[in-house]
Amino acid sequence: MEKISVVLPDKYSLVVGDTFQLFYRGVISAPNPYIYDIVSVCEKGKNRPRYFEFTPEQEGKYKLTISVYGPEKVLLGQGSTILDVAMPTQPSKPVNVLCVGSSTTAGGQWPSEAQRRLIANDGEPKGNGLKDINFIGTCRKGITGYEGYGGWRWDSYYTTAVGAMWAVCNTHNKTIEDQHSLWQDEKGNIWQLETLAREWLKFNRYMQHKGDMPKAGDTLTHYKNATNSEPIVLEKTSEEKKSPFYDDESGKVDFKKYCDRHGFGGIDVFYIMLGGNGTVEAYEAGLSIRDLCLENAEKAKIITRLVHKSYPNARVRIMGMMQASVNGGCGTSYGAIMPACDFNRYNCYVLETNKVHQEWVKLPEFKDYVEFVNISGQYDVENVMPVIEVPVNTRSKKTEIIGINGLHPTDEGYMMVADAVYRNLVHTIKEL
Repeated sequence: MEKISVVLPDKYSLVVGDTFQLFYRGVISAPNPYIYDIVSVCEKGKNRPRYFEFTPEQEGKYKLTISVYGPEKVLLGQGSTILDVAMPTQPSKPVNVLCVGSSTTAGGQWPSEAQRRLIANDGEPKGNGLKDINFIGTCRKGITGYEGYGGWRWDSYYTTAVGAMWAVCNTHNKTIEDQHSLWQDEKGNIWQLETLAREWLKFNRYMQHKGDMPKAGDTLTHYKNATNSEPIVLEKTSEEKKSPFYDDESGKVDFKKYCDRHGFGGIDVFYIMLGGNGTVEAYEAGLSIRDLCLENAEKAKIITRLVHKSYPNARVRIMGMMQASVNGGCGTSYGAIMPACDFNRYNCYVLETNKVHQEWVKLPEFKDYVEFVNISGQYDVENVMPVIEVPVNTRSKKTEIIGINGLHPTDEGYMMVADAVYRNLVHTIKEL
């Protein structure tokens, strides 16, 4: 009999007056979950075709069970979670929040919106008007601080590996459709386009090669997967800095010295969202999805211990990942090369990551201050990824919508991540 996994966290944090939606694609391990009969059962909320929805009116805890049935009501899989509802409250003392991540954090969209929802008195959804909630970090988006760098992995934040390349390219014509395309320098080294801005580009070392960084005046030629394949002339290059938490004096990562150096006053809550990078190298090395998740978990533990060493009272929140594009964005970004072109494999990786993180945060060493925050279930991947309209085939004027980016969402997608962090932070503030 076919078995379908329903991968739910121990709980979801909900907030009074805030509409919570749990998207089935983000918790059911199936390429197309909608071919099955999905039933959500809870004393509150509504069972919709694609998601469960609940707008709580008061505090409380409610059990939600999601069942997946095949023909003739044969149960194929089932999972349960607790919906924990809290009311936003003014913290009893100032709270410093540090958000950390890779390219999906680099623009600051989700940290900024999470803070806005807590401290603003207006906006949509309207902010809670709370005071003394500070988002710290050397990267800035408005008043919000954070740390986010494209292409970074768990160990990027506690090692000093050879860095990526920043390149000034005032005349480049690259767009979001070219993100993650591959480019070759004049010595034959391959560089992967990670981040785009009007006047500069960031390139990661593909497969973590150790080649010399190109110099001003050098040219990168198209190697694979770009829509706009014209050569890139490098006007200026520089190597990406090492971890912002690295202390030159001691030669170690030290979160307290990081805070002292920048006058941040400490860390009360630490959110970190990583795991999207490194899957190609793991696949080439023959690492299974489960083993890659376990390897990342060990690295997550290292960062968690470092934060805890500097700030024993800080709460650490390990975030799950967003899912990959389900309608062609992976093919646009990565071509037809495994494993990156296989959106379902990546989504299986996301769900396995959820399971592994949920397992280790409950260990005795971590359970009193670490919590897992599920993102995939609160993220409507089908409707928040960049798309374009194209002909359905080369002979037709009829059009269809296809994805143009594998992993990086539209602003609406970042807002959904922000909503998940906001809900969790409302609960976390009550613990401090």
